[in-house]
Amino acid sequence: MGIDPLVISIASLVTSLKVLNFKYILAIVRSLFPMKEPIKTILHTVDHRPWSIPNHSWFWYQEWNDAIFLHYQVDGKRLRELVPRHLELDQFDGEHWVSVVAFTMDKVHPRFTFPIEFLSTFHEVNLRTYVTRDGKPGVYFLSIEAEKILPTLFARLASGLPYKHSPISRTNKTYSVHGKRCEIGIDFLTKDKIDSPTPKELWLTERYSLYRGKNPDETAMDVHHKPWELFQVEFMKLNLRYAAYDGLGNFGNPNVCHYSPGVQVLAWL
Repeated sequence: MGIDPLVISIASLVTSLKVLNFKYILAIVRSLFPMKEPIKTILHTVDHRPWSIPNHSWFWYQEWNDAIFLHYQVDGKRLRELVPRHLELDQFDGEHWVSVVAFTMDKVHPRFTFPIEFLSTFHEVNLRTYVTRDGKPGVYFLSIEAEKILPTLFARLASGLPYKHSPISRTNKTYSVHGKRCEIGIDFLTKDKIDSPTPKELWLTERYSLYRGKNPDETAMDVHHKPWELFQVEFMKLNLRYAAYDGLGNFGNPNVCHYSPGVQVLAWL
């Protein structure tokens, strides 16, 4: 016995309504949480990347806004003690570097969902270094401090990265952290735009993968964004201390500094 054409028609109508309803809901969500630029524009801006974006769909959307970059040249032997052996230390002209990046994480949410303010927006500061694995350069995080308790716990569980909660506050000219692992007090002014970043500045900022460091067989987590828009920055106050890394470098005297208004980021699992 064949299926009644009326049943087929009703099933097709229900399916169509579900699709239309989903598209309608998605359109409403997008109107409520507008992005600076459409995701298509971000995905089509790829000429600056060292390799192609992944073939499968991205999973996370997030914004890294109002970022302060503090870069330090450090001793390679001391750094080697802090990085898992399966990751090779990356170098620029034989130099080893770490960077402190203080910024505001914003609009964090998985694909096909929407940001929730108390979970999706928080201040963050990380201490990172530069590594490669199987010829693919990326970053490895020595420490990550985050402002809010719930996003910190979720990020630690979801990403496997060394997130820890710390009290953080900021204005458009200041950034302060008062944690057990990290203390920061910064007063700054944004200066001239850097129209043509040097090869070293690009090496320090344009990174499109990260490594967790826990699994010797790990593969990189890929991210994508448009190139960082970099500005010179002047500090009226710069107090910075990492309790566990005091011997790594002079954190009060960075070798290279930048400010950026931020980037929209897509991340893959």
